[in-house]
Amino acid sequence: MKNLIVLTAILSGLTNIGLADDHVKTENKKEPSIYVVRHIEVEVEKAKEFEDAVAEKTQKYNRSEGSDLWFTYKVLTGPRTGQYARLFGVSSWADFDKKNTSNTVNIPRDNEESAYWLENITPLQKNANAPAEVWLTIPGTKYNNLGEGEQARYGALYKWKMKPGMYQKKTIHETKMSEALAASGLKFQGQVMRFDSGGDYMAFGRWIGFNTWEEFGKFREWGSLGKIYEAKHGEGTWVKYLEGWNAIHQDGGETETEYLEYLEDLSSIELKK
Repeated sequence: MKNLIVLTAILSGLTNIGLADDHVKTENKKEPSIYVVRHIEVEVEKAKEFEDAVAEKTQKYNRSEGSDLWFTYKVLTGPRTGQYARLFGVSSWADFDKKNTSNTVNIPRDNEESAYWLENITPLQKNANAPAEVWLTIPGTKYNNLGEGEQARYGALYKWKMKPGMYQKKTIHETKMSEALAASGLKFQGQVMRFDSGGDYMAFGRWIGFNTWEEFGKFREWGSLGKIYEAKHGEGTWVKYLEGWNAIHQDGGETETEYLEYLEDLSSIELKK
């Protein structure tokens, strides 16, 4: 679980990736349902050089109309503190078959953008081969209380492991929680994803994107989540939710939370001023 991320986020957070940017003008563009995340470790003394190099590459390849979309986060807490997460989203598995794009599971050697990264940025990484993950979004869990197309400055990723055979119940649980967060009025956006490759298949991640720690603190206050849930679903529903939660998830299963910061200069979408 140490190398899990986001989406999420995973991942505004992951909810806006591939949709909110001004340089993609395609009408009726489908929302991403699959995310590929590459985890990049850089020595502290090379961090600034790495960030400058990625920023230069972003301006060259990822800010013009129709260009590949890439997003970069820096991990603020947890075992991967100080590392980087580079990710993109696609709307279907068929998108991975497209030619002349860097948005693929494999790294195309004959792509100009990928070749530029290999020559100018890979030498700054601690390891040339950055571990990659594939996450699938859970339908019905996306919500957005920020402005349309707004990119969140920070993200929180919460990860749990369900018991085998609990996928349907887990999906219902997460959908209800997303409904509660959407109705809360908190300036959040987010969704829930499941590991498909590169990690534990039983692992899920809930991504919450936000712009200020003050707003996030309203969610983290003791007892706040139960009140948020019952405000949407009715008195007494929080206890039932927790009972179901205990039945769905692995006893003693590993859990993890990461806070992340969106790096605007190293990403395709700019933050709202």
